[in-house]
Amino acid sequence: MNKKQFLNTYKKIDSIDKTKSEKIEKKPLYRSEQDERLIKDFHYAKFQKNLYNSQKSKELKDLLEKEDWDEKDTEKLLKTLR
Repeated sequence: MNKKQFLNTYKKIDSIDKTKSEKIEKKPLYRSEQDERLIKDFHYAKFQKNLYNSQKSKELKDLLEKEDWDEKDTEKLLKTLR
């Protein structure tokens, strides 16, 4: 997923929220557009880091290729995803 697709997802969510917000008026989530951009860029960077780490993790690849899982494998999976 690239940055443009990631930001488009935010736009779609925002457009869905606007239709609902017409019925119920609520406080803005972000103080300014700059704050919104910074927070979204931060989330995108965090997503990219997690994606990179999960793709490069040998432990995770080994687990995903394994056919029979036991409880230790499940715990190992949760540990690698944290």
